[in-house]
Amino acid sequence: MTRLRSLIPATALAFVSLLTASLRAQVVTHITPDGRAHKFELREKQFWIDGEPTLLVAGEMHFGRVLPEDWALRIKQAKAMGLNTLSFYLFWNLCEPREGEFQFSGMTDVRRMLQLCQENGMWVILRPGPYCCAEVDYGGLPWWTAKYPDVKIRSNDPQYLAWSRRYIEQVARQVGDLQVTHGGPLLMVQMENEFAMISRGGNEHLQALQKIFRAAGFDVPLFTGDPFLMPVRDPAQAVPGVLRGRNGLRNERDYQQTVTANGGDLPVYAPEVYTAWFSGWGQPIATRNASVPQIASWTTALLNQNASFCYYMFFGGTNFGFSSGCNEYLPLQTSYDYGAPIDEAGRVTEKYRALRTLLAERLKITPPDIPADPAVIKLPTIKLPEHEPLLDWLSRRASVSQTPSSADTRAASARQTPYTSRIFARPLSMEELDQAYGFVLYRKKFPAGIKGVLELKNARDYTVVMINGRTVAESFVGLGLDTNKIALDASGPVTLDLLVHNLGRISVITSSRSQDRARKGLESASLDGAELRDWEMFSLPLESVKNFRSTDASVTGPTFYRGTFDVEKPAGTFLDLRNWSFGVVWVNGHNLGRFWDRGALRSVFVPGHWLEPGRNEIVVLELHDPPRVPEIASDTRIVETPAVPFPVRLDRAVLQPPAATP
Repeated sequence: MTRLRSLIPATALAFVSLLTASLRAQVVTHITPDGRAHKFELREKQFWIDGEPTLLVAGEMHFGRVLPEDWALRIKQAKAMGLNTLSFYLFWNLCEPREGEFQFSGMTDVRRMLQLCQENGMWVILRPGPYCCAEVDYGGLPWWTAKYPDVKIRSNDPQYLAWSRRYIEQVARQVGDLQVTHGGPLLMVQMENEFAMISRGGNEHLQALQKIFRAAGFDVPLFTGDPFLMPVRDPAQAVPGVLRGRNGLRNERDYQQTVTANGGDLPVYAPEVYTAWFSGWGQPIATRNASVPQIASWTTALLNQNASFCYYMFFGGTNFGFSSGCNEYLPLQTSYDYGAPIDEAGRVTEKYRALRTLLAERLKITPPDIPADPAVIKLPTIKLPEHEPLLDWLSRRASVSQTPSSADTRAASARQTPYTSRIFARPLSMEELDQAYGFVLYRKKFPAGIKGVLELKNARDYTVVMINGRTVAESFVGLGLDTNKIALDASGPVTLDLLVHNLGRISVITSSRSQDRARKGLESASLDGAELRDWEMFSLPLESVKNFRSTDASVTGPTFYRGTFDVEKPAGTFLDLRNWSFGVVWVNGHNLGRFWDRGALRSVFVPGHWLEPGRNEIVVLELHDPPRVPEIASDTRIVETPAVPFPVRLDRAVLQPPAATP
């Protein structure tokens, strides 16, 4: 233990020593997944494996937020911290990116992840949804479900249940034989998440999901997770045998409420013991729940009760690409570091070492040695000397059908190849255009010029308004509730372009109102109260940026910048974007995510696995003004600056202007 203690800062060590003094050790089973079937039971207020009492000490990480190349290292890091279990959200939207088309490879190779856990002697808890939350786009639900406004999600709507059944059956095909009952590491499966927030004690949907999971072949215990556990309104709606987990459990009161809610002799399980919190744009990087003394205190309280738990997050990672969601109207930052014991770049932290010592002392275990941290490097300044306005780039790729479509045309006939436009009588949403993420460009021409107040209705989320390629306004509820009204006065001929950026679908889905707000793009536009019709529309998913051509055109609107840089030995790095305003970054074709000068996050993480020895390409889409100097620095840590709050509070269902903001 002397060697372990030497790894922790003195302040954290003193606090851990105070907490662990004269406390009894917990019993942790020596049984690990070994390819043989084991008997996993929930009885006598404990978990049992083959008749031995078992305390599940878990850590959370998510498919899509950690690259497959790093899975084995994260598992070894978890084991070295003293954990015996890993918990995983598996997001439906990653597994079924197009309706009826499943993929379980690369980022979603759930079978490989479970096999790696078994090889490393780690048990697994799987959380496949259907609904997850987790601050991802649409709470993990597929974007394409929003194409069907009449189908009520998170309900017993027959179509929603059919979609959910199809998905859960596919997951079961991947991991069914890896359940503990069949010789694998999978102990428990979560169905839904925080459903009590919308059900208020009604459980008909959970009853339906239980049948779906059982029919699909999941024979291990099922559970739910909620931040509060309400009594079931009607005994007929009870879901017998389903463990009710308590998210955020941290004290005696929470513990007793959980015992009461579960009744009988079921154990207490806390699926989410928070290591920090998520961060939205315009907010400081979250420090809520983040201190070492707080986490050590909550851990000790749980151990004192012999309650099993999971650190949320053990490793947070990154919201790569356009995967981040929003909390009400507040879009979430690209980093999902979450103040976790393993930082965004994959390195152990002070929190990791403190918890490792605490768990080793309380559980009377000797964890394996901590694996070496992955390398993180600082690159020479990267210059981006080439640029091309987005509208010029689009014009080289686009073709247009000049035949107007019916005002009632919707998704079935609106499907089109990205960057290829059609003209519709009314603006279509991103979902009606059969588009998942990115941008939609709405264009209308005014041969005699345009004058009046342009009003945008439900332009979700951020709109760049351009006249003949020149930005004249930006519209976003956070910038002010009236930014959707823009005074225009330009002589003809005029081309009006509205570039609408999807900043992430709502993650916390609590009602049909939430479902309505999930649809992105422009609902309608008017000029001095008269509806504008016959819009040309371009889908711009921008999964990657190809066929870049440098020009001498002046920068007057959203513009791509391109550069190259050399790397001798690839390793992770943080791109310092304090020189830039608002946009997206790609490296070697990989979408790293958004940046925004609202802060507090001012960097994006580049995994070393996405870099090549020698020459590498970087492309930046800057939606606002050109940088003073088009170049990018880098660092070995997250770059943070003071946040610039939005004038409207965005994390509430009812938007509040500044005077009413608490």
